[in-house]
Amino acid sequence: MNPTIVGMIVFTCTFGGALLGMWVSSTLPEHHLDAESKDTVKVGIGLIAMMTALLFDLVTASAKSSFDDVVSAVKETALNVLSLDRTLARYGSETSEIHEGLQGAVGTRIDLSLV
Repeated sequence: MNPTIVGMIVFTCTFGGALLGMWVSSTLPEHHLDAESKDTVKVGIGLIAMMTALLFDLVTASAKSSFDDVVSAVKETALNVLSLDRTLARYGSETSEIHEGLQGAVGTRIDLSLV
């Protein structure tokens, strides 16, 4: 979805909510607008803010964990490919065809990941 449209929808909902709040505050009886009611609303808003922060923290931790897993897998794969390449190089000319195939396969894979 287009970010401009999402921004306009969020702005409209926020502005509409503010207008609705102003209208409701003018139509409510006075006993609903005393200090105790306001404190209750503040506690509710604080709870919602805390839960939102917790949710964002969990999402961030999950994304970091996923990223770390991918980085670890890439490093392990690179280590295995280098180990195989050095092992093939030690065997000399007997494995030159396999060695060239490995270099071609790794080069192709790198080119595909850059696209």
